[in-house]
Amino acid sequence: MAAGGGLACCLGAGVFGSARSNRDVFDATVVRWWNEGGWMSFATVVAIGAVLGCFGLVLMAAQLRRDDGRSRVSNFSYPTTAGDRGETSVRAASLSHALEADLERILDVRKALVGLFGRYPRVELRAVIEISDDADLDGVRTHVEEALSVFHTTTGVRPHPAQVTIRFAAVEAERHVA
Repeated sequence: MAAGGGLACCLGAGVFGSARSNRDVFDATVVRWWNEGGWMSFATVVAIGAVLGCFGLVLMAAQLRRDDGRSRVSNFSYPTTAGDRGETSVRAASLSHALEADLERILDVRKALVGLFGRYPRVELRAVIEISDDADLDGVRTHVEEALSVFHTTTGVRPHPAQVTIRFAAVEAERHVA
């Protein structure tokens, strides 16, 4: 859009030559169609503009929505068998908080944020872990895989895909007291 606007300004300023800057945007045929169409021409332009405006609003809402439009995992119950006396219900937030706690127990991890998306049993995982700048990346990877293995053992679900983003923690400047 910006490039198109810039090119239009350059065209109007005569950067591409004066013949092009003085030329009509719409040729005589388009102008004749507009004049002969009457209210139908206006209605058509308004309808096209309304459709494009609605499409733009849908795109804008999708960009502003959290989690890239994915729905978070909702609470669920494990299926019961014939001999069960009750059912086991699991809060989805407890799963993500437990996985965050497991990840934060890793030696070099300072903070972890976990998001679980989809519907049980097809769960997607997105996690961001913040580690110190001198962390052993191979060790962190091994411990993250162990935490995901514990999650799999506990829930019976292996998140797929599992996207783990690693951020290095900002080094705080030392303060000297005089």
